[in-house]
Amino acid sequence: MPKVTITDAKGLVQSTGTGIDLTAGTLNYKQRTTTSTANTTLTAADCGGLYIFGDADGAVLTLPDSGAGNLVGWFIDVTVSVTATTNAHKVICTDTTNEDMVGNFLSVDTDSADAAACFPAIQGDGFDYFAFDGSTTGIMGSRARVTNIAADLWLVEGVSVGTGTVATPFAAT
Repeated sequence: MPKVTITDAKGLVQSTGTGIDLTAGTLNYKQRTTTSTANTTLTAADCGGLYIFGDADGAVLTLPDSGAGNLVGWFIDVTVSVTATTNAHKVICTDTTNEDMVGNFLSVDTDSADAAACFPAIQGDGFDYFAFDGSTTGIMGSRARVTNIAADLWLVEGVSVGTGTVATPFAAT
């Protein structure tokens, strides 16, 4: 395998055919996977993370406030590993007055009908959260990526797996 150089600002880290050589200093790795069993408020430091809804009681992930425009490009991945049997798994904007979600969900019915539908959210719809409710809008296997694309604007792309008549996971508070 050819040697590929990946250098830090001081040229101290580079890859080799068998791994990574660290000339000096410390190589830090931050695990960015969190299983959420309680309500969590995200910060800019959580960018690029994977949040797993892992509790049947549901939980709420609150996005950081993007109104200043300094989070453009910030993203988070969300997946459901345990179907909510009470409450719901939700991802919500901090500023529900000014922030909006745009994008779409492919919603798939996994019981006998196996129907599917695409549910868009268009800017101005007033959607500021989405929910995986444990039935028609999200059971185990549902997932989404939320990306800040402008001040007060979040792009949501996801798949909502459900039972019964498929429905949109998007909602307004």
